[in-house]
Amino acid sequence: MGIFLHWSFLSGAHPDILCHPELSPLLLRRVMVVMRTKSGFTALTEKFIQRSGPDRGTDELAQTLNDYLCDILEEMLIFGGDIFKFAGDAVLVLWRAPPRELAKTISLLLQCSRQIQRKYGNRDTRVGQKVRLKIGISAGPMDLLLVGDRRRQYFLICGQALDEVREAEELANAGEVILSATSWELCEQHRLRTRRPAGKRAVKVTGMDRMSWSECQDALRKLVQHPRSRRLEGEGAMRPALPLPSGPNAHDMLSKYISEAALRKLDDRVPLELFSELRPVTSLFVQLQLTAGINTVAIHTAVHDASRMMLEILCPHKGEINKIVLFDKGCVFLCVFGLGGEKLPYESIHALQSASQIFNSCSMMLMETEAVSVAVTSGTVFCGVTGHPLRHEYTVIGQKVNLAARMMVHYPGLVSCDAVTYASSRLPPYYFKELPERKMKGLSHPGTVYQYVGITKKSIFGMGLAKKRSEYAPLLGREKEIDLFGSCLKAYEDLGQRHILAFEGRWAPERATYLPNWPISARLLATGGRSETWAGAGETQESGPGSPGGLAATAPLCPFSVVAMELLEVNMKQSFCAIRTLMARALGLQDCEQCGARQHTLQTELRGTIEESSFYLLNDIFLVESGQFPVSDKVREMRGIERKKELHSTWAKVLEKTIGGEFGIFVIDNAHFIDPASWSIMSPLLRNVSYFMVMSLAPGYARTEGFCKAAADNTTSQKITYLRLDELKPSAAVQTVCQNLRVDSTDLARFLIQRSSGIPYYCKELLGCLLCNDMLLLRTRRRAEKAEDNWESLIIEASPLAATSSSSAGNDGRVCIIRPDVNPENTVLPTTLKEIALAQLDRIKPLKQTVLKFAAVIGPVFTTQLLSHILPDGMRHKMNCLLDMLVSDNILKWLKTTEVPEDVRDPTKGPGTSRQAGSGVERPSPSKKTTERQSGVLVFCVPLPREAAYELWPERQRVALHRKCAAFLERHAHKCKSCGQGDFVAFHRFTVTRTWEGGSSQGPAEQGDPHSWEALVLAGEQLTIC
Repeated sequence: MGIFLHWSFLSGAHPDILCHPELSPLLLRRVMVVMRTKSGFTALTEKFIQRSGPDRGTDELAQTLNDYLCDILEEMLIFGGDIFKFAGDAVLVLWRAPPRELAKTISLLLQCSRQIQRKYGNRDTRVGQKVRLKIGISAGPMDLLLVGDRRRQYFLICGQALDEVREAEELANAGEVILSATSWELCEQHRLRTRRPAGKRAVKVTGMDRMSWSECQDALRKLVQHPRSRRLEGEGAMRPALPLPSGPNAHDMLSKYISEAALRKLDDRVPLELFSELRPVTSLFVQLQLTAGINTVAIHTAVHDASRMMLEILCPHKGEINKIVLFDKGCVFLCVFGLGGEKLPYESIHALQSASQIFNSCSMMLMETEAVSVAVTSGTVFCGVTGHPLRHEYTVIGQKVNLAARMMVHYPGLVSCDAVTYASSRLPPYYFKELPERKMKGLSHPGTVYQYVGITKKSIFGMGLAKKRSEYAPLLGREKEIDLFGSCLKAYEDLGQRHILAFEGRWAPERATYLPNWPISARLLATGGRSETWAGAGETQESGPGSPGGLAATAPLCPFSVVAMELLEVNMKQSFCAIRTLMARALGLQDCEQCGARQHTLQTELRGTIEESSFYLLNDIFLVESGQFPVSDKVREMRGIERKKELHSTWAKVLEKTIGGEFGIFVIDNAHFIDPASWSIMSPLLRNVSYFMVMSLAPGYARTEGFCKAAADNTTSQKITYLRLDELKPSAAVQTVCQNLRVDSTDLARFLIQRSSGIPYYCKELLGCLLCNDMLLLRTRRRAEKAEDNWESLIIEASPLAATSSSSAGNDGRVCIIRPDVNPENTVLPTTLKEIALAQLDRIKPLKQTVLKFAAVIGPVFTTQLLSHILPDGMRHKMNCLLDMLVSDNILKWLKTTEVPEDVRDPTKGPGTSRQAGSGVERPSPSKKTTERQSGVLVFCVPLPREAAYELWPERQRVALHRKCAAFLERHAHKCKSCGQGDFVAFHRFTVTRTWEGGSSQGPAEQGDPHSWEALVLAGEQLTIC
């Protein structure tokens, strides 16, 4: 069955011409007909988003479009069409016919088109906007183009007929069918009633004499098809029965045209109906405006070279080309980051870097391209299979995809991005330039659009950065780190002992990236002092993914000058970025706008440190014109390796002068982002520490491993202290938030403890989500205000958390509480945390991820019986093995075996009170022996992966699964006999009878299983604890 489904998907994902390459020559020397359908897609998308929000609206849009397309494609398949390409709301369909049958074939598809218009040309939607249809038809020879590299291939067509069908479709209004001029000349004109638009050669078909059933069948038989194909007779036979390609390379040949995300699911035997998801992704559109009038060979060369360049750029960033369309807007490439199995931290930065590289490479290297336009957007889209069961494709649909397509057209010749991408990248503002607002068809509020300018002079030297220290409350839960830093700082201050103090952030199984445990080292530095100097390649002033967090966000108050620098991932691509930024600030180059000023400063500060002949080597690095530092004879005579050695020697001298001289302390935040060129110079200096440096790193990076090895080396271990941070206790993380926001709510504290997993960054994002959704209420505590007189208030007042919060707030301080009408458990997971959780989920196999999605529907605690009940039949036999693997991955954990009293296992034994006897229920005795029984209950180790997995479900599937769960629980509900088997009594462990004694349920997962009740009880008890 698995092999059959595998081949079925592959054949359905390709047009006939790709399933059988021997048809390709026919395409080149025969003629064909092209149909395109279109609706008001962008405006419809906007309506769904406005009505139901970005996530649910995207889901409803995809369902509506899929249902609509399926009906239309079915008609086209019945009439012999080969669905060649999906392009958003457009479909390109081919009819291959020999020249002598072309007129009859045009009549065939005209009858098909008019039937489609009559049945589906005007359809209502749940948002009140009608979906309309317009069709353009053309005929003529075309060329099939195959582009890509050895791993990924893409197909497209070009030719005059493609240009004509685009013109015909643009002329058509809703409900109309337009024939191109060539089609009109070749068709059976006596059958048609037409009207010619003013000034146009194309014609609008207003009526036709219908073909008889026998004429249609005769025309279908004469279409050009595979020699061994046969059109099945009977109802429901739509696509010709084609023999699948055979041979050892057939699978690899067809797989090259399939999305890598879909292939991973396919290879892991995930059912086709479970491919679709609602995912936050980053969409990247590229438009190549090709030179007018170029021939087919030149078009193929340009598109092929562009696709190879893009694949090479996208692959390291886990992006992929989803489709290439030579249609409508020129040659357009749709690239996607974050598809299933490909989610990465810092996704927006990866997309922007790729966009900049693609723009520069295509602009410089493609000779037949007049202009290149790139647009980047981020948001939740539908990722999955769209089309018809017999002909479909794996693609993305959503408002953000449409927005990127519009931006690409309205902001030509540059790299543009939307406000979400701008914000989520967390890059400094000088990496962007705000663009003027422009009206875009179908979009009422597209939001602010930015140009991504990338690396500029400001980013190289850290100009425009804030210089003031951010104020932080005392650091909580880091007593060990505070003591360590205090002793190192005192030794440096009193004895002049130079030292490197490195803090490594903790990796935890609930996160896909390495996350901060709060701004650690910068706040350790806040011990009192006099001066500060803050530089940076980045400007983010808050802890975020990647390190112990925010060293450059605060400058120290200590009796030494301090140079602090924060690096970003984008800086890893810039040679010498780390030491250049560090020295530029230390030497005062940050304030030098002109080349002459930088040249004068370098000469003044470095005279006597390096030879005069070596100043020339600093020209490119510090953007000094070559005339300022002329090349010396010594440098001119140097060759590649010799010059590289001299450059490294010069840098080492400058670095030693800068960080070993008058400056006291150097702070590098996100030191794992030190670029390779800088590291080649800094690494040897670690063995001869002559300065005091504090840095933060994240595990899993080469730089982090380098510092770790240096700390373990006997020759340097006395001068380098390497500390891996432990996870903060949840109470400490929440106390920190309570201290800053003056929280006065036990519900909010409980919510943060459960969700944050001891990670302050999670706390910050969760609180930000609550604030953005207006779920918190800030007010001023009145002096005479007292807590309510109840047990909960007494517990809160006695807790350490309440003491910290109240002491911070004071009698008249402002407090933050959850709004009375809000349940924080119903909050949607913030996008930042969803991406973190998805990045973790994407590290596991698709089939394991699918099981996790089913478990997420049940809840944080679930039984194996209920999970088996809702799983598809083909996955049940693998369930236990997959669950064990998820447990070993620390995503799930088994609850310990539960003790089930004997009287509960068999409540008919033993005496009872008269009331108990009447109800058939026995109250257990604590003295009775107990036996252990496997519970069959699992829990999610942390809540974020469950919530992220749950939100991947399209609504229709999610609702169906909830109904299956409800049906299972209803059958297993314990009914009180005193009320006549009526109401469900939740988790009355010792006062109910076992329903499985009265008969078995009909589900295959629970029949004959005496452990179902105990498992459900244990799950319920665990939920009440949570």
